[in-house]
Amino acid sequence: MSVLRTSAGQGITGEFCRFFVVGVGATLLHLMAYWGLNALLGVDGSRPFALSCTYTLGYAISFIANYFVSLRWTFKTSGSVAKGVGFAFSHAVNAGLHVALLNLFRVAGAGAWLAWMVQAACPALIVYFPFVGKPETLLPIPVYFIVVPTNFLMVRFFLCDRQKQLSDG
Repeated sequence: MSVLRTSAGQGITGEFCRFFVVGVGATLLHLMAYWGLNALLGVDGSRPFALSCTYTLGYAISFIANYFVSLRWTFKTSGSVAKGVGFAFSHAVNAGLHVALLNLFRVAGAGAWLAWMVQAACPALIVYFPFVGKPETLLPIPVYFIVVPTNFLMVRFFLCDRQKQLSDG
């Protein structure tokens, strides 16, 4: 298996692994904020606009942390106005994709299907953590399968130095 190399001789697979670790942390932060806001504000599946708002607020919290960690650790680069604007643009596109897919999956009943799957596979989980059995809790899961690889490509494009991108390509 060949590994793309950066100008510093570092493999792109290491960069993707760091992106994955940061992404898991950002995703967990996003989910905790989303779930916490839903619980705090009493938001459930009967209020789709409120779900979109709590999802977006959770995303914003995650975005801020993600930017700084992505710069320093994932892509090992310094910040600049252009990189900040590019990161914000890629995440604005990503946030729009998140909310659109969240609502598409809500309308399609994906949350209810996932809740049924969790209840069938592990009913004890719902006994101890009842919020896990709610469709709106599970709705973000299929969203992440689509947006994570898309986001990696966009963020990498905007945060990596152009010289580094040319040597990878």
